[in-house]
Amino acid sequence: DRFDLSRWRIAGNGADMIRPDVMQAFVDCFDAAGFKAAAFCPSYGLAEATLAVSLMPPGEGIRLELVEENELSGGTPDDENRPRRYRAVVNCGKPVTGMEIEIRGPAGEVLPDRGIGKVYVRGASVMHSYFRDEESTRACLSDDGWLDTGDMGYMSSGYIFIVGRAKDMIIINGRNHWPQDIEWAVEQLPGFKSGDIAAFAITGPSGEETPAVLVHCRVSDNEERGRLRDEIRERVRAITGITPVVELVPPRTLPRTSSGKLSRTKARNLYLSGEIQPYDIAA
Repeated sequence: DRFDLSRWRIAGNGADMIRPDVMQAFVDCFDAAGFKAAAFCPSYGLAEATLAVSLMPPGEGIRLELVEENELSGGTPDDENRPRRYRAVVNCGKPVTGMEIEIRGPAGEVLPDRGIGKVYVRGASVMHSYFRDEESTRACLSDDGWLDTGDMGYMSSGYIFIVGRAKDMIIINGRNHWPQDIEWAVEQLPGFKSGDIAAFAITGPSGEETPAVLVHCRVSDNEERGRLRDEIRERVRAITGITPVVELVPPRTLPRTSSGKLSRTKARNLYLSGEIQPYDIAA
């Protein structure tokens, strides 16, 4: 009775990876207030494009596709007998007026529909350079105006789907894993919320890549912390097939960007340099 959202026609959603479960929770929470799922307008954008690259046409709402995890990392199903794991990927709409989008493979070739690769954009609102940083500009912007966004995704019938950041991908035993899949799985455990977990790869003692997971911990009892760490470890092992390094850290430890997003790269650097100090928990 407190809200009347029946006239809310466009509810924009962007700025970070769009989570289907969060949108559905919002719909469930405000359905009684008259909010309609068709009002959702998922989008994709970045600061370098000032700002929007794509928008879902008004009224189309939430549209999802289920994609097999190996395809998400740019591969193809390699074992027909192994259990399949899927992720729901949100449709982020069509390019805004004046914006072009291409999905390119490792050799720079333009991929066909549903081919997962790097997202490149070009348009009047795309930056012409980073301020006083020619090296970074050359690394991502071509002479003909195409910007390498650093994101991975695919096109389908004119719509774009974003699956993750290329530099964040964790490669373990030749298999690729998206950190957000690990983070979202841990978030399902009681007591966690979005932004409490950062997953990234570190080099183990034998030179192999190992997943590391930093987790905001609000539990003060050391024995309870140990149980929590073990539970997280098992959850991540179920996804990656390998035992991760799990570190519990004080709340508000994980760094964020100026726009409020979790910075996995900075979290990794701070952890490896010793600036992030995990709780000391007995093995």
